[in-house]
Amino acid sequence: MRNKTNPNSKSINGIKTNMLWHRRLGLSTFVVLIFLAISGFALNHSLGLKLNQINLSNNWLLAWYGFEVPAAEGFEVGGKWFYQDGNKSLLVDGDSVGPCAAPLSAVAQTTDSIFALCADGLNLLSNNGQFIEQFGAVDGLPINTQAVTVFGNRVYLTTASAIMEFNPDSLELTAADVTPKTLMNGQQTAAPLPKPLQQKLREQSAGPSISLETVILDLHSGRFFGQFGVLFIDLIGLLVCILSITGLMAWIKRR
Repeated sequence: MRNKTNPNSKSINGIKTNMLWHRRLGLSTFVVLIFLAISGFALNHSLGLKLNQINLSNNWLLAWYGFEVPAAEGFEVGGKWFYQDGNKSLLVDGDSVGPCAAPLSAVAQTTDSIFALCADGLNLLSNNGQFIEQFGAVDGLPINTQAVTVFGNRVYLTTASAIMEFNPDSLELTAADVTPKTLMNGQQTAAPLPKPLQQKLREQSAGPSISLETVILDLHSGRFFGQFGVLFIDLIGLLVCILSITGLMAWIKRR
């Protein structure tokens, strides 16, 4: 006699296979589905959570979105960093001390004072970085002043056509009998700011940034990772459809 296949056995095997694939699909999409649910909830309540008001300015994130973030530069004088914040202010170690329209061209120091040359004037500061006054074009500063240099404890201003000695006490300018080559050794050069100051400057200035809402939206849709990310999210959507079908089939067969 031939053995007949038990229909119930086939049905049970089919249910087991269906449930096996259902579990596999569920486990493979579990983490992504949780993230999509949380990010979707956050986007639906973006206004309440104020996600569009939270700006991110990490270097790697800005680079990922195609923003070029050059390293901010300044002048280290007397153990302090002098730099411009892009908002018409002169900063000393992160603190705004006086006016300074970009660019900050040069910083020099005598035994008594520090001089910072900005586009709108020559700032006079004490040796501890406190602002005293600004010597501008209305006071007699040549509009084409290119550099301020200290040589032999004397202050010299260099223009396109001449070098003049500057008296910080009387604010007078006189012709100087020195050559540009003589002053070169006393000129400070700009250098990249230390990382803590660069981070603080990004937080203080209105530089490029990405809102948290944009980042979450791009992650939710997969656009954050380009075309590959979009295709991945599409694949997850397809797997969710299959997961729903296998779950429905298992429920029907168990009835």
